[in-house]
Amino acid sequence: MYKKDIPEETAGMEGYRANIGYRAPDFKLKNENGSQVSFHDWREDMQAVLVFIKAVDDRHTRELLIYLKDDAERIESREGRIIAVSYGNVRFNKRLVKELDLPFHILSDEGCDVIKTYGIFNEYDKLVGPAIFVINKGGIIRYIYTASNPEDVPEDTDILAALQGIVSPIMTEHV
Repeated sequence: MYKKDIPEETAGMEGYRANIGYRAPDFKLKNENGSQVSFHDWREDMQAVLVFIKAVDDRHTRELLIYLKDDAERIESREGRIIAVSYGNVRFNKRLVKELDLPFHILSDEGCDVIKTYGIFNEYDKLVGPAIFVINKGGIIRYIYTASNPEDVPEDTDILAALQGIVSPIMTEHV
């Protein structure tokens, strides 16, 4: 039923985008404490709510992180784990985690390699907008939310439903 892994020759290419039904690309990045972590290792035995955020300390970024913080317990109760990725450096991410008392890590993708691999890179802004991927225990992408407006966030009911597998895989884009 699920499609195979993302073809290596297309991952990270201009115009490429990680899609529903494909295996989520693995990656290794540093967390806000400077420790290198593997997405595959973190995701083991858990579903992932992979959130890409801009490395801008503004109202929109903080609202999204607080929104996720407020939903963290409900996500965890559905065997999910929030993993945030920004193109900010380790110091920037550490400050956000500390100031907002986040119960999840923010990984640093300074070179935007992971952002490119997931197909949400933009030359001008680096990140098209907030993006969320829900990935099941098998590593398959079940839900994608992307937005070009930093104010847009998905309904938490959509994320929770995707974690429970009670909806068909969906992709939502807000322009």
